[in-house]
Amino acid sequence: MHRKTPLRIAAALVLCLLSGPLAAQDPVVNFAPEDADMAAAIEEARSNLDFVLARLATEDGGLHPALNLKARLPVNHFDVDDEVIWVENLALAEDGTFTGQLANDPAYLPGLTLGDSVSFGRDQIADWSVLSTDGRMYGHYTTRVMPPHLSRAEAEQVGDLLSPDPIPEAWR
Repeated sequence: MHRKTPLRIAAALVLCLLSGPLAAQDPVVNFAPEDADMAAAIEEARSNLDFVLARLATEDGGLHPALNLKARLPVNHFDVDDEVIWVENLALAEDGTFTGQLANDPAYLPGLTLGDSVSFGRDQIADWSVLSTDGRMYGHYTTRVMPPHLSRAEAEQVGDLLSPDPIPEAWR
């Protein structure tokens, strides 16, 4: 049996980011580690990470509040190795460690809930997200490969909120 890495779907998260704090548990979509589309999405997101971090660093060395990161957090569960979950309210320490708050309730991290603080390294980052002033979501590479695995209504909601291109035009 293959161990799977759960990737939390962004539909509920995206909706809640636009309307306030996340209150509902969003569905879990599992992808096998060898899923080619998901692996390519993670690789593409990571390949743009330096560029995004440079664009969203604040003058005091912090990170812009519109930036969220999706991190692989290790779990102790018989069927999964880690949970990939969005983290918001980010800070970057001098040693390169990121800290932030869980942006939704985890499925496989007992004792942790929405808003709890977590820390992770750069090598644990699987995706990034930026909420623009027009309400469109940039980044979300992993979310962009999920619609075939969602209900039609969820896929349409996600599609309506994602920007046509993951990188903002103004950044090119």
